[in-house]
Amino acid sequence: MKRPIFHRLAELLHVLALSIWLGAVAMSGVVAAIVFPLMRELDPTLGAYPDYDGDHALLGAGRIASTVFFTVDSIQFACGFVALATLAVLVVLGYSLNTLGRVFRLIVLCMTLALLSYHLFFFMPGLQETLAGYWHFAGEGDTVQADAFKDRFLESHDAASRIIGALAVMVAVNIAISVWTLTAKPRADKEKRED
Repeated sequence: MKRPIFHRLAELLHVLALSIWLGAVAMSGVVAAIVFPLMRELDPTLGAYPDYDGDHALLGAGRIASTVFFTVDSIQFACGFVALATLAVLVVLGYSLNTLGRVFRLIVLCMTLALLSYHLFFFMPGLQETLAGYWHFAGEGDTVQADAFKDRFLESHDAASRIIGALAVMVAVNIAISVWTLTAKPRADKEKRED
């Protein structure tokens, strides 16, 4: 039985959104892995922070990485919304949750969106506030206060890395389940063919 055009379009947009989401998260890790060592090698003195006596390489790399991660978070939000909306459209169009794989698909997407919501709305605001304090005091030339904020940020860095890593894994699992359930025939179709 051929799927309607809107059904196929929703499936395509769903997998596309998940793929862009995974690509954005993966590239943010690649950017960080390139920028921080490169800044260390360049050992810059930043003109915007002339009176800051701390680590300018970390400060500069952090400013670049923060912009990249903000952009990636915006992409994650948009892709998460599209993934949820297209799956909702599929259900409205008759995508039955008649197999364990399809139910699992819905559960995993909800878990991924829950983790993304925690990351965007609970974890990141505190981290951004810490970074803002670091940059503010560095701009004022108050190295002691700036480094106190920097140390607070570094304490949260491992948790941030774990969340980003978990999101990448969960989105990859979403893609795998989506492709598998899209290509698998529903149980009802199998039973009809056997009759």
